[in-house]
Amino acid sequence: MLVSQGFPLAESDIFPRVLCLVLASLLYIAVFFAIGAMISIYFDSSKTALIVAFTIWVFVVLILPRVGFLAAQIVAPTSTAQSVYREKTARRSELRAGLEAERGKIMGEVITEMMRKSNITPGEKPGTSVFTIGPEHIERMDEKMAPLEEEARLKYRDLAARLDRRYQRERKHQDTIGVNFSRITPTASFIFLATDATQTGQAKKNTYFQTGTRYYETLDAEIFSKMSEDPGAHVHKEEIPDPMPPPSLAEPTLAETLQHAALDVLLLCFFAIVLTTVAFLKFFRMDI
Repeated sequence: MLVSQGFPLAESDIFPRVLCLVLASLLYIAVFFAIGAMISIYFDSSKTALIVAFTIWVFVVLILPRVGFLAAQIVAPTSTAQSVYREKTARRSELRAGLEAERGKIMGEVITEMMRKSNITPGEKPGTSVFTIGPEHIERMDEKMAPLEEEARLKYRDLAARLDRRYQRERKHQDTIGVNFSRITPTASFIFLATDATQTGQAKKNTYFQTGTRYYETLDAEIFSKMSEDPGAHVHKEEIPDPMPPPSLAEPTLAETLQHAALDVLLLCFFAIVLTTVAFLKFFRMDI
């Protein structure tokens, strides 16, 4: 049916992933078959076994996989992206205010020097002497502001990098705890395995964010580091860097996917073997 609808099932990079998904589904079904066998052996009444099986299914499939991530938010709370952005904005505003104050101070020094060279006293009536600020004076102010701007840029860059690293570290720690908590059920392991096989899971997510981080570092080195933090600074047209091409997202290979999902495969095998063993041990001890 998939082939008749035009799905490229026979392609070399798709068929192995579909095969992995089918095998993972069979392993997941084997786990629930073992659960059903164990419940049927432990309970004499079919009605009781049905109620217990349905209750276990609700917990295993609908509740416990989500409880793991909710518990992770309580155990390891993180800052929000909005709070990190507000903190960055506040620090940037402080640095810009400091640069504006320094620019005003330097501008006052340049004007005072111009007045002294033009033999104008500060108390002289306006209109008696005239002086103008030319390009050479702006260049002098830019030269004096350049080291201050560079210092402010580096300070903000280091601060933003620390905030981003802290936020990413907290989120990664929380995600790890949530994933490990949810793995107490075979459903969560199957979800992680299936989404990795179809390139919509954690492996693809990690690749996406790693590509974005590398692209941002390149942008920072080629473009952002050459921009002034002072909005009043004079920028020449030739100083504006050329735009960079968008990044190319590398697709994880099947071997990398299986390596990332190895723990989920082992957990599904563990659940299937243990539950089947418990069911058969109970069965062999029964008097039939």
